[in-house]
Amino acid sequence: MELFMRIDRRLLFAIGIAAVSAAALGYAAARIFPLSQLFNSAHATVQNTVVQSAEADADTDAKYTCPMHPDIVQDHPGTCPICGMTLVKLANGETTKHSDLVHVDIETQQRMGVRLEPAAVTDMHRVINTFATISQDESRTVSVNSKVEGWIKHWYVQGVGQTVHKGQVLYELYSPELQQRQREYLDLLTRRDAMQEKNKGMEMSGPNVAMMGSLAKERFRVRDRLLAADIPRDELELLEAGRRVQDVMPVRATQNGIVTATSAREGSYVNPMQQLLVYTDNSRVWAEVTVFPDQMSWLKNGDEIVLTSGLDNTTQLKSRINLSTLQIDAASRTAKLRLPLSNVGDAFLPGAYAKAVIKSGVHRTLSVPRDAVIRTGHGEFVVVSEGNGHFRSVPVAIGIEDENSVEIRSGLTVGASIAVNGQFLLDAASSLQAMQSRLAPNPKEAEHKADMGPAANALPISSAMPMPMSMPLRTSAHP
Repeated sequence: MELFMRIDRRLLFAIGIAAVSAAALGYAAARIFPLSQLFNSAHATVQNTVVQSAEADADTDAKYTCPMHPDIVQDHPGTCPICGMTLVKLANGETTKHSDLVHVDIETQQRMGVRLEPAAVTDMHRVINTFATISQDESRTVSVNSKVEGWIKHWYVQGVGQTVHKGQVLYELYSPELQQRQREYLDLLTRRDAMQEKNKGMEMSGPNVAMMGSLAKERFRVRDRLLAADIPRDELELLEAGRRVQDVMPVRATQNGIVTATSAREGSYVNPMQQLLVYTDNSRVWAEVTVFPDQMSWLKNGDEIVLTSGLDNTTQLKSRINLSTLQIDAASRTAKLRLPLSNVGDAFLPGAYAKAVIKSGVHRTLSVPRDAVIRTGHGEFVVVSEGNGHFRSVPVAIGIEDENSVEIRSGLTVGASIAVNGQFLLDAASSLQAMQSRLAPNPKEAEHKADMGPAANALPISSAMPMPMSMPLRTSAHP
């Protein structure tokens, strides 16, 4: 019993000494290190540990992408395997959006035949492409009618289309009426010669002078009637010299031309009411240019028009528009401009067609080559080079057009480098890339489907198995 009591006293004494020592040490530490500093240090240590852990988690979840190829996404820094650009880090929660740029390296561009030209400000003309009909010049057309009654002794015109020359004999006419006129003229010539012979060497007195004047007037009147009957002057001079009536009188062409109509033959009886033939001089013709109503406001006096022959497609004539000849056709609701053409030869014959190109006044504007514009049902586009082999399809609003250029009203700036050859392949690549962008799933939707499991990819019953709108009815009896 005494032994246990002795051990308890030793244990209590040791505990007391430990307590006193701990109190002394705590008092000394409090004097040297304040208590608030110890708590702040411990809090900072814990906070740094949490931040470092969060940064480590963020670095683990960081994504890097290519600015030109957003479909390239990696979990570590590096370069794009397509274009070699340095990958950039995506911000927290940021998703990649597909770009409308297409990258084509230099070698591929050469194989595709891509050619670039800058958009520039040029002088353009509003161009009207239309057609013209060539017609005869009515003032150059000759209609041949016999001035007296008679019969055609010889007919030298073969038919329509024959070329005749000035002074050429068209036909020979036998006419008793014309013979009588010749006799009257010869009788007047005989009376004049007899009076001159009677008064030869004598001074003309009053009655003789009056008679000579009357004979001269009658002679000139009959002579004019012979000329009006289409008797050539050389034949009339031959009549005056020979004093002999000609039974058959030739009728000659008064100008060059081409026969367009004929209605007589050898032996035909003719009179002044009958038209024998028509010939016209095609060295001067009319071009009737057709213009639609919405194009009339574009025309101005003096605008240049170029006509290309529809017969050989090579001969061209240039002229100027004169709006005073403009006529409206109420039946066809079109306008017609008449242009005189001279010395056209055989390229612009009456009845033929010609291509007409009307160029309006100069208009200075931003333009691109016609081949650079891609025309679709959704509008017009051009392919713009962004440099370093990157291309973008840009919608544009176009204006007037000419043979080589198209006006750009909006969508481009001066100096923009555009593709004028191979742009269809580039635009196709851009469209394919845009389609891939629409088909690519959203990262958040992909994570949601992954959490839901295979059921997320299953189609709803209504879409997987569409119900028919109606069931067919069997009308025949069962066998």
